[in-house]
Amino acid sequence: MDLLTIIQALQSLWVFFIVIMLFWKFRIGVAGYLAYIFLVPYMRIDIGGFTLQWNLINIILLIAFFLHRQESYDMDFKYDWRPLLPFFIYFGVSLLLMPVQDGIPFSEAINAWRMQAMKYLILPFVLWNDIRVSYDSLKLYRNVTIVCIVIAVLYGLYLTTIPGLNPYMIAISIANGEEFNLAYAAGNAGLSDDTTLHEGRLFGRISSVFGHPMTFGLFLGFALLFLYRNKQNISIWLLYAMSLFILTDIIVCGVRSAIGAIFIAILFLLIQSRNFKLFFVMILGGGFLWVLVSYIPSLQDYLGSIIDTQSSHTNGSSINMRLSQMEGCFLEIKDSLLEGKGFGWTGYYISQNGEHPTILYFESLIYVILCNSGIIGVVLWIIMSLLIVLYNNWSERPIAALLNSMFVFYIAYACITGEYGYMQYFILFYVLMLGEDLYMDNDNSCDEETALEDIQQ
Repeated sequence: MDLLTIIQALQSLWVFFIVIMLFWKFRIGVAGYLAYIFLVPYMRIDIGGFTLQWNLINIILLIAFFLHRQESYDMDFKYDWRPLLPFFIYFGVSLLLMPVQDGIPFSEAINAWRMQAMKYLILPFVLWNDIRVSYDSLKLYRNVTIVCIVIAVLYGLYLTTIPGLNPYMIAISIANGEEFNLAYAAGNAGLSDDTTLHEGRLFGRISSVFGHPMTFGLFLGFALLFLYRNKQNISIWLLYAMSLFILTDIIVCGVRSAIGAIFIAILFLLIQSRNFKLFFVMILGGGFLWVLVSYIPSLQDYLGSIIDTQSSHTNGSSINMRLSQMEGCFLEIKDSLLEGKGFGWTGYYISQNGEHPTILYFESLIYVILCNSGIIGVVLWIIMSLLIVLYNNWSERPIAALLNSMFVFYIAYACITGEYGYMQYFILFYVLMLGEDLYMDNDNSCDEETALEDIQQ
């Protein structure tokens, strides 16, 4: 039996374990599925001529949850949609826009909508409603998430010892019929052969256990904020060590967007916390580091294009290129300025044509919103953002500042890189953090019964 066959067998066993446990030990099944999403980027299990994929598992999860609710929850239990309301509005409005959008075949748009809505919303909905009634569920999902963070972060550090390679992703990609882009991982995709510094990426582009380095960079930011919230629930030494490892990964993973986005998020957190002394220390420290970087050619090439206003390289990073791409978005939707080209048009365009001559790979959330849904999309995202912030600060939540900072990180990161399924990870971490807020006064201090009494009051 070769390695790929073993990987396929282990992946299939994991998925079968999830399905079985959902109907036997529901929370174990949910925890297994949560770990799978964090650690395995593909879901393609062939059973004869039948393929088991994400959406079928999500349907099974939803059915199992309804059955579990009838068996385990009080009859007065009511489903809570409030944390997910902004996202339901997003998908609802996007669906209503489809009949007046003609940039993408309706069948392609509705299929993309279906896949995203189910993949992004079902598991968070189940997690949130289960956490609301069970402190044990919160502890289980929290511990699973922390273990996944440790695995992903440490494996990311290990990959710095073999720049450009990722044995796990190479093997699991091939096992799932996908191709691992070795040139991109090496950091020299699209560059001439005499380029030896990998655009300043001394370790290449590190994706860890994720399908793309950008996803790993996003995960690192969420992981840092999540661990900070759980500082009372883990060893202080584990917190310090993992925080150091995460920050190291952010610097060396080859995704410079992660550096800028986490810096913005931390500054925003300090402002909300009114820690102005540390805020100005970070500003001064950042300025000092920027001056230091200017004296290191490889690092200057790596980070400098972010604020470079003169660069003519088509790399999507300089300010001039960003403005040019923005202009390209408006030219693209000049005949559909209000409603845009259609849900999922940017992904459809890339699948059909490759990179866009001006906008490249739509490497900003702003470009994605404009092209897919036009001015209506911009207004929709503004409304979503306001609803999220209002919900975070409703009833003076103790961790409102941290929730807001996590959202700022997501928006900042997506505006710099694009939106490649990032919303799914944001919603997962978001509902897990909201779950921590439910039991804010109960960590390490009381049992589940006391915690539930406090929530009911």
